[in-house]
Amino acid sequence: MSDIGILNDPLSIAFIALLFGSPGLAVGAIAGALAWRQHRIAGALISAVVGFAVCLLGIWAGAI
Repeated sequence: MSDIGILNDPLSIAFIALLFGSPGLAVGAIAGALAWRQHRIAGALISAVVGFAVCLLGIWAGAI
């Protein structure tokens, strides 16, 4: 019996993406809040999204 197809549902794929991108999410949020002091929440949210994307792209590029 093979377990290859066990993580192919959308919820599992979203969880794996969140797991792999979470370091960029945390680092981006902290850096954005510190860099944009007048608008900490907006800076944290924008930088968290960018950090998440960069981290996922880095992992994806390393897998190729």
